[in-house]
Amino acid sequence: MAKIKSLTLKVGAAGQDLKVSAGDTLRFELSSSAGTGYAWHVLDVDPVFLALVDRTVAAAPTANTAGASAARPVVGSSGPVTTYVYYVKKSLDLGGYSVTTPVVFVNLPPGRQTTQTAKLIQFNLAAK
Repeated sequence: MAKIKSLTLKVGAAGQDLKVSAGDTLRFELSSSAGTGYAWHVLDVDPVFLALVDRTVAAAPTANTAGASAARPVVGSSGPVTTYVYYVKKSLDLGGYSVTTPVVFVNLPPGRQTTQTAKLIQFNLAAK
């Protein structure tokens, strides 16, 4: 029986090719800057190969000092982390040839639904 692989990927690892097989689990951890209101959204995923398992947003870490109320986020410091978990449904090895499919995320400002002046990151899935 094949071993199921779980990959955890961070923003800094963007641009790399990921060798995956059917049954693998991919976890993308996308961090934001605090106080900016920007949020990560998935822009392009091929549903033939990937199924969304979970999407969570963890609150930004806060620094509490003795006797002080919860600290407000400082713009540019560590902010919330958006995590997308995908299950690889189908092999990218299609018997005689392999395909590559992108996974693209966009970091959008509040209220925006387009990629105008937005940060894009991409990972490329390829067959093992």
